[in-house]
Parts: sequence; C-alpha cells; structure tokens
Amino acid sequence: MSPICACRSPRRRRRAAATTDAERRNLGRGTARRIVRSGFTLVMPRWGGWTSDLQECAEIFCRYYPERAEQVRTAAATGRTPSADPAVLGLLIDDPAPRSSAEYVAVHGEKAPCP
Repeated sequence: MSPICACRSPRRRRRAAATTDAERRNLGRGTARRIVRSGFTLVMPRWGGWTSDLQECAEIFCRYYPERAEQVRTAAATGRTPSADPAVLGLLIDDPAPRSSAEYVAVHGEKAPCP
C-alpha cells in the first residue's frame, strides 16, 4: 500500500466513520496532508528540491499535474485549516487518494507492508 492511500489502511477506514466534528477535522487534516506530501514525492525528483511547506508542495505538484490542481489545492487548504464538513472528507478520501495511490505505485512501485 502506498503512503498516499493511507485512507485505505484499517485504522483510517475505522476513523472514516467519524461522527463528531473533531473526529472529522482530525481525519481530514491527516488525510489531506498525506495526499499533498505523497503527491509531492512524485514530482520532487523532477523539481529538484525539497520543501516542508504544505502549500508550496501543492503548488509544485500542480505544475506537473495541472488537471489535479483543484483537488490538491483543496487538500492543502484542508491540511492547514481542517474542515468538519463530511463532503470535504468524502472528496479527499473518494477521489484524490485512490488516484494518487495508483500514480505513486506506477512511479515508485508497491511499498513494502509495515511490520
């Protein structure tokens, strides 16, 4: 399983059933940050540098994948300012995470399972 698709891990799936605003904000923040950071790892070698700034990671990623710019910018915004809106959480888990996971595997290969 790639790091991008952390929402598919058993722990993330349990937390995806979040019922309180605090649980949804926490899950959304973590998922959003993983999407942006893992997406950045796809382009980091081509870009030739490193940054830990979430917004900058998203903007650099968008240069290489402009068709996914809106989703990644939404993820970066949610990573910095978590939302309790279930629709935002659904947007993060249902679309960019699986697509990014497939791209990550295509570029870097399957990640070894955690011990």
